[in-house]
Amino acid sequence: MIQEKYILKKKSKFLFAILFVLSIYSCKSQEKENPKTLGSTNFDIQNITFKEDVNTLFGKNKYYKTSIKDDNSSDIAYNYIVSKKENQGIKVSLGNIDISKYKYDFKISKDNKMIGISTSFVSKEDIKDKIIQNIDNQFKNYKVNINQLYENPTVYRWEAPEKIIQFTYSSFEGDNVYNISIVNKNFSCDKFPLEKVFVGEDICLKNYTKK
Repeated sequence: MIQEKYILKKKSKFLFAILFVLSIYSCKSQEKENPKTLGSTNFDIQNITFKEDVNTLFGKNKYYKTSIKDDNSSDIAYNYIVSKKENQGIKVSLGNIDISKYKYDFKISKDNKMIGISTSFVSKEDIKDKIIQNIDNQFKNYKVNINQLYENPTVYRWEAPEKIIQFTYSSFEGDNVYNISIVNKNFSCDKFPLEKVFVGEDICLKNYTKK
């Protein structure tokens, strides 16, 4: 009898271990690794690692490079602007939301490090809740409550260990205005002028504050 209880207990522990491993694998499998180069294979901006090699990422795609300057008109970083209009085969998403038809600004430091990515677009369709749900699917545990000073825009924010995701939404005369930025946490507001890189987005929460 004692031996049977011991065997049953051992089997239960083994079964628990298997379920635990499977649950971890299931969570990881939701975060599919992005392709190294933008192209026909989908690139999910939520899964950006900031370790991407800039030259490899853009490959033969067409992009526009513009300077980001500080108050002294010195270059501090660069925008690499990519659009589907110039690259028909490109596929980019936020979770399962296809945002390929919009342009993306990859923010790159002077020493070729990835600072982050922004995308902005206007649509008649209200997909605010869908965007929030897609971000929550991976980052719900990192959601930060924000004191909303204004009705337009409304700010939503997630602070994961390695990245900040900030989503702003506003509406104007029937149009829905969306802005999504994902920021490398290695670039902090106290050490780097992120407000110059992500213009008008209050990434450093100087106007909005956390609850």
